Amino acid sequence: MTKFYSIFICLLLIVYSCSIENEREQYAKIIIEKVEQFKTEQNRLPKNVSEIGLIELENSKAFYEKKTDSTYIVWFGLSLGESKTYNSTTKKWTKGG
Repeated sequence: MTKFYSIFICLLLIVYSCSIENEREQYAKIIIEKVEQFKTEQNRLPKNVSEIGLIELENSKAFYEKKTDSTYIVWFGLSLGESKTYNSTTKKWTKGG
């Protein structure tokens, strides 16, 4: 019975962590959409997420950072020391540690 419960708990943790990652990635995609819309309308990147109508807190699901006048990243944490980052230059996601 103990082995069964251990496996069950591991499966629950995996499902939970996938759910959280999916939720964070969905929020990150919202940020990207709003940044791209702002860029089209204002002909510049927002300085921060408040310019696109969002609030960034220390525990936000995802984060925006303007790198240059024409590039930005959006990232979110996966686990301690790991993150997934969207780069506006490549329009691709990368995982890093």
